[in-house]
Amino acid sequence: MKILFCFTCLALLFSKSSVAQVSKVIPQEANDFYNKSMPLLRTQVKNIVLHTAKAIENRKINADSLTQTLKANKTLKQISNNDIAGIIVLIMVQASKDADADLKNMVLAISHSNEQKENYQDDANERQNLQLQMIMDRKSDMAEEVSYVMKKISGTQQNIINNLK
Repeated sequence: MKILFCFTCLALLFSKSSVAQVSKVIPQEANDFYNKSMPLLRTQVKNIVLHTAKAIENRKINADSLTQTLKANKTLKQISNNDIAGIIVLIMVQASKDADADLKNMVLAISHSNEQKENYQDDANERQNLQLQMIMDRKSDMAEEVSYVMKKISGTQQNIINNLK
């Protein structure tokens, strides 16, 4: 069961044809731009990309608000609108990479947690099965008893109802 769950999670995470797949992916040219430019950026600009991507990790990304935020940054005062757009692409690609890492870590944590819970779950499942069996046995016993009592009162049911009114 554990292996099936882990396989399913990993398949969902890495499958290109999965139903749970993200409907849009970062274009390859954006990844290429990121891979080319990040090693060459000034440290200040690289830090802005990394910090801004981290700051927006749990929010919906809006290019207009990022543009305003970057234009207000003192380090980027002399940068053109086109360069700002390039930095926005870098921030979005970095945020996407961070989200991918978060997803991977989450799947690994779930897998690890499931491994730790396996022994506990086996014991819990055994207790549950025992409880279910006890309930089923009680229901069976009750059904037998009801059947026995119904045979005893079969001819007097209407009298019993009238007496209990």
